[in-house]
Amino acid sequence: MATGAGVGARGRAFDSGRICLDLVATGPGSHGGHEQLDRPARLADWLVSSGLVPRGTPLTVVDETWPARFRGLRAAVDRLMTAELAGRTADGALAGLNAL
Repeated sequence: MATGAGVGARGRAFDSGRICLDLVATGPGSHGGHEQLDRPARLADWLVSSGLVPRGTPLTVVDETWPARFRGLRAAVDRLMTAELAGRTADGALAGLNAL
């Protein structure tokens, strides 16, 4: 992330350099933030701004089911990351992530 600027290299408010961490940062977290992946249009915007999908690519298949699925992915990554930082295992999180 560009220090002091508040905007990362890809133009997002948070850019960790790791897409999995950037995904976790889209959630409300424990500090009263807001949900960024609450509807299909916002998810589609994030997919493009994160660099996962090239600009100009039509994302017509992103429907009402996608945000919930991405929030599930985000929750699994968050559980794994939190467990790793705490030096413990995340029961079922890796299996759940691999099942996606």
